[in-house]
Amino acid sequence: MSSDYSQLEFARPANQVKTVNVDPIPRRIIDGMKVYEDAARGFQLLGFERIVKDKNDQLTPSHIFLSHRPADAQVPQVYRMAGDPQSTELERVTFFDIGAGRSIPYFLPITGEDWRGVWRPGGAILAMDLDGNECFQLWRYWEDSCSDEALPRIGSELNNSPGTGRFERLTHDEHKYTNLAVSDSNKILLFGSTKENKKDTLIYITKLVDSATGAKADSTPFNLSSRLLTKPTGKGTTHWVVESISIDDRFVLLTKFASASYRPLYIVDISGEEPSDPVLITLPGITEKEEETFYGHASFSLDPALPHLIYLITSAYGDFNSVVAFDTNTRAVSHITTPEPNLHALRPIPWETMDLRVTRDKLFFRANFEGWNQLFVMPLTGAQKDQVIEVKPDWERGAILYRTNAKNGKPDELVLKLISYRSQGWLVRLDIAAALLEVNIDAEGHKFITPSLAQYHQASCVIPPFRTLPPQLIKFKSFDGLEIPVMYYHPKDRQTVVPLVIHIHGGPEGQSTAQTRTPIHGYLLNEMNCAIMYPNVRGSTGYGKTFLAADEVEKREDSVKRVDIGALLEFIESSMVSELNPSRVAVMGGSYGGYMVFACLTHFSPKLTCGVANFGIASWTSFLEHTAPYRRARRRMKYGDETIPEIREFLERISPINNASKITVPLSIAHGETDARVPIGEAIKMWDIVSKNGVYTELMVCEKEGHGFKQKSVIEFVNAAKISFLERFLLSDCKAGL
Repeated sequence: MSSDYSQLEFARPANQVKTVNVDPIPRRIIDGMKVYEDAARGFQLLGFERIVKDKNDQLTPSHIFLSHRPADAQVPQVYRMAGDPQSTELERVTFFDIGAGRSIPYFLPITGEDWRGVWRPGGAILAMDLDGNECFQLWRYWEDSCSDEALPRIGSELNNSPGTGRFERLTHDEHKYTNLAVSDSNKILLFGSTKENKKDTLIYITKLVDSATGAKADSTPFNLSSRLLTKPTGKGTTHWVVESISIDDRFVLLTKFASASYRPLYIVDISGEEPSDPVLITLPGITEKEEETFYGHASFSLDPALPHLIYLITSAYGDFNSVVAFDTNTRAVSHITTPEPNLHALRPIPWETMDLRVTRDKLFFRANFEGWNQLFVMPLTGAQKDQVIEVKPDWERGAILYRTNAKNGKPDELVLKLISYRSQGWLVRLDIAAALLEVNIDAEGHKFITPSLAQYHQASCVIPPFRTLPPQLIKFKSFDGLEIPVMYYHPKDRQTVVPLVIHIHGGPEGQSTAQTRTPIHGYLLNEMNCAIMYPNVRGSTGYGKTFLAADEVEKREDSVKRVDIGALLEFIESSMVSELNPSRVAVMGGSYGGYMVFACLTHFSPKLTCGVANFGIASWTSFLEHTAPYRRARRRMKYGDETIPEIREFLERISPINNASKITVPLSIAHGETDARVPIGEAIKMWDIVSKNGVYTELMVCEKEGHGFKQKSVIEFVNAAKISFLERFLLSDCKAGL
């Protein structure tokens, strides 16, 4: 789909934003949104800084790296916080401004490297793009204060003044670098890249110690050399993911990412001069088809006495992703959370598990209970050996994110981020060893601990100065009997009839959870008295692989027309008219949720007042042909292969762009100009067709932004524009042709 839109006459109402047909936003909305925008600027966990020796041979203090967008910055910045909660130290690390919606998806602390012939201790390797296009390059961050020798300014170095941290570019191309992993020994670095052919994501290995690169400690730009670990197959598109490096640096665990539900596990021997070919790992006694089985979060044991033991999460034994242990010597599987009764797991959990982390003497993982997280620990030694124990902080529940300080030899030290409906998250310190001294047992016989937590006050999020409401989990049955869960917020405790915004998540393998909300969420509830529903339509994660696969290929529209959203609208009309106005319903979403907005408007315009779409898919065939080459094969697995004539005909038939004449209500579209996933042409063409049909349509093109907005000026303008649009068309009687 062509992305030539040079003929359009754009207004420029904000930095990095150009618009067509967007009226000036009332100042009261911009001012009113400020408290909601501020409350959304939380701190994100990046990990513990590695403790190293400085130039005076003294150990550096413990720190934690964070990401946060301060009020005066256009994009999020990296911070360093003292590991001791009693300290108030919080230091900003990054100051560089490249004038774009750049993002840092990987920030990997290391002990150091000798790539330039001198030892640069500490710091990190990071992946960062320059304009939102997700062509992430590798960069080196370090501080001269720890180095024996300060390097002169390097030609490929960013200007980070007034910060003391230095940032050197390590790769100099337009390929994508991702999936960074460093060994526990800090001797080797692994990463994924598309540099071989722009299509396959292959794994590369490079030395951090004794690297012998030949580079000098001068101002010459440095190109990171590496060795290919996985070869291209020549068949389709391959996407390898690094899972774990063995404690002795001899083996690597990889998964091959074919789709959200099919991800086989491999092992590679890297102990010789040349790496072995990846060898497929199969588990004994699996009950599911291999081609429908997920393996992930795999980790070698860090106990030197058990190097043959692998911990992983898999769906090989049932509908849910469960934690198991696999002994590569005996080929025995020990079930830790698998819910099937005949497998006798240590603690059966009939929900998805995720985020498995292994230390020398403990396992940590999270479970997703219908959109609320629970954290678990399983000691591998001591009095509680092989007991799966829930960690239950005293709070209102939501999402729990965590990092351990195991790489600094402190595996019992954790930092948690607790996110709920109340705030974007509190950072707290947890001493798991102390907490395990007092283990409780609940009414069902399950063990749990209620730990004491120490808060990091210097990295506290803004306490919302407005009302916050917890979600209510409601469910309705779709036309085929499938139960669909919905996170539901009502501004008046369900006692008053109010308008409704249906907000559909992206992915499509995403999930709306107990803490899912954007900055406009609170404004809709408090200032506009709107209810909000976040449905988890079929294809969402969190409910097992059968639910996940229920919208694939020919079943694509089951989540829209024939089943889920259609059934939700009928459910509202039949069962919720005492609290919701069925004639005042808007639909909103981004990415796949943006497609759902377009699709809903083509099917249900008579039942909807308007739609708001961010970076949505308008044409399935165009999207599949123009999405980044390294993504195409995985998306075909989910959506269908447009090169097969009968599949192409089906995709053309259901594409919103080919049904746009059915859209009769106002539409607001926002899209990033450098989006590599859903190209900007999708938005331009949709805007063009719908507006030419005489339907009121707004277009916002966001410069140097990709798939999701990162820049302050863009985020704030687009959010305010959405509010203005919804005020006009959801709360009033304005018609589409106005």
